[in-house]
Parts: sequence; structure tokens; C-alpha cells
Amino acid sequence: MPSRADGTAGDPWGRRVIFLHPGKGAWWRLLHSVPPGQEWMTVPAPGDALRPLLVERAGRKPVLVAGVLTAAAALGAALDHPETVGGVMIVDDVGAESALRRRLNAMAALIGLPMDGHGLGALEPELSALRVPVTLMQGSAPAGVMPVLESGLTGCRTLTVVAVPDAAAVRPRTHAPDLRNALAALIAAVERARM
Repeated sequence: MPSRADGTAGDPWGRRVIFLHPGKGAWWRLLHSVPPGQEWMTVPAPGDALRPLLVERAGRKPVLVAGVLTAAAALGAALDHPETVGGVMIVDDVGAESALRRRLNAMAALIGLPMDGHGLGALEPELSALRVPVTLMQGSAPAGVMPVLESGLTGCRTLTVVAVPDAAAVRPRTHAPDLRNALAALIAAVERARM
């Protein structure tokens, strides 16, 4: 079953930027002002169903943006389909120890999901194989997955860590300008990597 965007804005022929969310995501808040030459879409993290949306346009590959809960889906897509992903941005939208993090861990344990402490599972040993530019965006108390990513992404073309001071977590509702700036810098790195 092909994945469908639940929100789309911008140039339908421009570089695609796909915001993955675990269900009810807040990424749609960023769709009101898409830069020229880009198409932004919000998509529930679908796993393999993401493949049909990874469309290169005029030599410009899509960029994936994910939160902590959808990081594995974005990284997995970039590892499985390196020919169709231009870059990845992982945003720490939950923080190290938050009420949301505790609820998610409790739900995962209740339904029997394997917990490795950071949600990457079998992807962790493969992180060094990722070659595209990556941006990690985090607050002052990052979730446990962020240092794992920073130390594991040794093969990517460019690894940028963006710290947002005085923020436990980075969310579209409260940090839209920071997110937009980090995404613009990532897209510039993707363009440089293309040359």
C-alpha cells in the first residue's frame, strides 16, 4: 500500500521534503510558508511504504525530517535507498526525560515492543554506512538516541549538530524558526554534496 501525505504545500515539482511523524504530528505547522522550489509534506512513518514518495526532481533528491520516534524510519529509508535520499534531519522532539518519553516507554513495554533504550534496534551497527548529509537538532537535555547517532554516523558526508539552548525538546510549535534555519542549512549541504 503506497504511503500518502496527510499534508502537502509548496511547489509540486520542487525538491521534496518529507516530515515523518508517528501519528498525530505537529509538522503540519511548518507547511504555511514553504521556500520556493520545495514541496513539503507530512507523512505518518510508514516504513517500506515511504519508497514511492522518494522522488528525485531535476537531480534533487528528497530530504527526510524525523523526530525521535520516527528516526529509525528515516534512517532506515536512507540506508535502504541511498540512491533516492539526499539528506536526513533528526529532531529531538521529546527530550531526555519527559512525561511523553515515560508514557511512550510504558506503552511499548505494555504491548511487548523490544526496547533498546533509544529505538534504533538493528540499525545502530549500520549507522556508519550512511553517506548523505545529516543534521541532528536537539535541546539542552537530549534524548538518549542523540549521542548514539552523533557517535555512530561516522560515514555521512556532513554531520551537523544544532543545539537549541533553553529547550528541553525542539518542537514545531515552539521552535519553527530554528527548525526552518537548520533545514535550510541541511538542504544547502545536500546541494553541495550533489556537485
